[in-house]
Amino acid sequence: MAVAEVPFAMGARAAALAGVPRAVRQMQVCFAAVFVVGLAAFVLGVEGRFPGGLFVYPPPVDWIPPLAREQWLAAFALHQQDPIYAACGGSQSLDEFQTLYWWEWARRASVLFLGAAALGGLTVTAGIGRFRFALPRVIGLCLTALGYVLARWLVAFAGTNVEDLARFNVGQYRHAVDVTFASAAVAAVLASVLAPPQPRRRSGVFRLVPWLWAGAILINIAFGALFMARDAAAVWSSWPGIAELPLERFISYQPLWLNFVFNPYTIQVIHRRLSAVLWIAALGYLVWSIRRRRQSVIPAAALFGLLTIEMAIGVATLVLGVPSALSLAHRTVGVVLLAIAFTLPSLRGLPARRGWLARPRTASPAS
Repeated sequence: MAVAEVPFAMGARAAALAGVPRAVRQMQVCFAAVFVVGLAAFVLGVEGRFPGGLFVYPPPVDWIPPLAREQWLAAFALHQQDPIYAACGGSQSLDEFQTLYWWEWARRASVLFLGAAALGGLTVTAGIGRFRFALPRVIGLCLTALGYVLARWLVAFAGTNVEDLARFNVGQYRHAVDVTFASAAVAAVLASVLAPPQPRRRSGVFRLVPWLWAGAILINIAFGALFMARDAAAVWSSWPGIAELPLERFISYQPLWLNFVFNPYTIQVIHRRLSAVLWIAALGYLVWSIRRRRQSVIPAAALFGLLTIEMAIGVATLVLGVPSALSLAHRTVGVVLLAIAFTLPSLRGLPARRGWLARPRTASPAS
């Protein structure tokens, strides 16, 4: 009886071993699908306006969009009765309204899908044993969503209870929170595609450097969002051009801390300097990796290359008058850059395999 059970035991063990990579691939595909929809939601929602310049005020939409021309005309007439529509100029055509309607409808549908995906992912990873290794990633995404809700509440609370902020429009802060948390969430999902969670025991070592990278990049993304919300390019579009501006431009608001969150000159100079510091740090990290830790060269080169591309697009966006395509590309590359920073804990441990990155192997005594 015991002999007869051996093949079944070995078969079950082999099936378990074969099921581990399959579960990882399945989670990777799920994260990839969520990333595609999340990137769409990022473009549709956080962009804040239609790339062609039409998105001034989103029209009210229903879950079932109009299908016949009569329904479109009725929805357009309802939109024209909105006081905000008249305040924004009231010069939209029916074709422009349809474009904006589908834009807003797609944004809401993508957000609904992401919410359902988060709930489904949490249920599956918590309830099915072979997917439980991905539970920390899903919990991290859920905590990001909770952090976003808390940050939006804090912005609303500060806008009504902090005297120095109550006299200003805090819409730019809401936009900065939207961009920052959306970038973090989409980048975290992309990082889970590039370096999916593995069903293995954790080493227990907290790697501080990658989290410092991610934190610094995320702060720079937040200042970039304030840059866009405050339309800082309209007041200062030269590069580098900092010497031509008097110091008083950067400290014109009182109290002094208000310049860091409202003064377009100060916001822009912080965004510029943070980008330059990150670029220099990435160059140093690449040189150190080449000399001391060659298995880190590939992620270090990716980090440095993306930072270089990000800065080049940012400068071009500034001097060319902030064209929509370049502005969107600048933010999208920032999301990819943040994802690379998130994956550094996983990628740094990869051994160098071939070519000049491979370490020389010494012959064993048995050979």
